[in-house]
Amino acid sequence: MKKNIWEWINSLAKGLQKVADESQLNYRQVHAYIDGHDQIILDKVRDTGNYVSSENGTLYQICVDDDGNLSTKKVGDS
Repeated sequence: MKKNIWEWINSLAKGLQKVADESQLNYRQVHAYIDGHDQIILDKVRDTGNYVSSENGTLYQICVDDDGNLSTKKVGDS
């Protein structure tokens, strides 16, 4: 009878370890996906070039110089 109890405890411990390992792997995979997805979004934001449009649809590019001053330029103007 004692042997069966210890076998059951051993089996339970192995099962719990397997669940913990799978949970840790899932956690790592989810965070790798989130980190990669965040980087993709940041890259897309950088690629947009900071454009905004006015109420009538005119497109402007907003720039910031090294002193932190904002400037705008109407897209299509030289």
